[in-house]
Amino acid sequence: MSDNQQALIDFAEAIRGDQKMWALTAGNDEDWVVVDSQFNPEDEVFLVWDTQEAAQAACTEEWEIYTPSAIPVQEYLDFWVEELGAEGVLLGLNWLDDQENIEVKMIDLAKVLLDTGVYKDQ
Repeated sequence: MSDNQQALIDFAEAIRGDQKMWALTAGNDEDWVVVDSQFNPEDEVFLVWDTQEAAQAACTEEWEIYTPSAIPVQEYLDFWVEELGAEGVLLGLNWLDDQENIEVKMIDLAKVLLDTGVYKDQ
């Protein structure tokens, strides 16, 4: 199993109970934190964290104007994967600025959420 696959499973399991992940927004539905890929500068990476606290900890320096905003798993599957995934935007899991981070395709997290039973259609 690759590091990315294990990171996806770990992330999915971490959000199993709350059924939500966290991203940073400037207080509206349009200004989300998106960064350049660490591996291919032409790719954009949408950042998500598995807890509100982890997302809040990232709100420093250039991101201090942002606040954590919850993205329910169902909304992620219904909207984010289709909209941003179709544009080739990647997902950065539990991003930390001072290390090499995990970047995956949005559809890969969607598959893990469904395959592991973390998300069940209600």
